[in-house]
Amino acid sequence: MNRQPTKTDNKSVGNKIFIRNHAIKNLPEVNVLDLFGGRNVLWKNISVNRYYGVESEKDKGQNLCADSHSILSSLDLSKFNVIDVDSYGISFDIYKYLLTSSQVRNGTIVIYTVITNEFTKIQNAAKDEFGFRAFYDKAPSLFNARAIEFFYEMLSKYGVKEVSYYEVKDNFTKHYGYFQITH
Repeated sequence: MNRQPTKTDNKSVGNKIFIRNHAIKNLPEVNVLDLFGGRNVLWKNISVNRYYGVESEKDKGQNLCADSHSILSSLDLSKFNVIDVDSYGISFDIYKYLLTSSQVRNGTIVIYTVITNEFTKIQNAAKDEFGFRAFYDKAPSLFNARAIEFFYEMLSKYGVKEVSYYEVKDNFTKHYGYFQITH
């Protein structure tokens, strides 16, 4: 039997809203950049001062229609203190950019959803970061199954000291969480 990953938008809405409310509970002001805004379901139920959504699919929510991976470096990230990266799979390239960009304000909260299983391909950014691109094609499922470990290792490598998350397991391992950027 083969298991093929399917992409679903906000399968766990309640979990995702809970983690966002928890992440922002102590912020005096909430200015959100939602890099995968979808239909804006998650943030329209949460009180924020400013919301800016980006979505690659046209007419899907009230967002800038663009590929977040492509435009991230052109956005003024200093205007936001919450950056939501709820993408399919794990967007290693985006996380690395956020962790290393001088535009991201100290104290910015990054909210994430990371979902993986042995069939979920790992981005080249992670393969390069950890030096296994040359080996990946020989046994991709071995690397894919450890993608969440690579994610947390990258956060540690770039100075993240604490992460708040919870895990849900079904056909995929899912982590819903957040961390704070500290420079």
